[in-house]
Amino acid sequence: MIFISLRHTNNRAGQLLKLCKKDMKTAKTDKTGNLIGDGSWNIDPTVYNFCNYPQISNTISESESTETTYVRYFNNENGKSITVRFSWHENNATKFGDQLNGFATSENEVLFHLGLKNRFFVPYTYLSIWTRMVSKKEIDKYEMINLTIKELYALGKNSDLSAFTGKLAKDSNFLILGDKVTEQVSTKTNILGGGVQLGKYIYE
Repeated sequence: MIFISLRHTNNRAGQLLKLCKKDMKTAKTDKTGNLIGDGSWNIDPTVYNFCNYPQISNTISESESTETTYVRYFNNENGKSITVRFSWHENNATKFGDQLNGFATSENEVLFHLGLKNRFFVPYTYLSIWTRMVSKKEIDKYEMINLTIKELYALGKNSDLSAFTGKLAKDSNFLILGDKVTEQVSTKTNILGGGVQLGKYIYE
């Protein structure tokens, strides 16, 4: 069974309904089950109007075999360009950053790739206290402090916890093992199996 999402149709709902009437057993999909069009129609792209940047021009092209539409932007002053891809199915070019996903990118990101804005990465961080949970049988073995685990976090980054190490947080079975509140960077695993930081970009 193939599930079709309408969230990125760009006024192509009629085309989707037409596809639904076809024999879905013959419909093409990518590895994650996203529908691949047959080239008889294409997605209407969003084209940015860079009226404040007269050096930018663009071209629009449509795939003859899928639903994909491409908008390529050129910076005629420095020769830089970037392609924004509008498609329901995935491709390696957007995964590796050679092209931009038209449903997820922004005007600022396009301007960055054209060399007209700077981009700075700000990682997402969270506070962490090294602890472990002890069983109910073990609780009586440890001294309990007068601060809850929430109140310990409220002390803030780099707060000294050495006086509480080896003791239980109030009304809990959290045994405090660390000696300070640390700040950690949020990460995830990328498609190559490596770790990457999570965060956001700021443009100037």
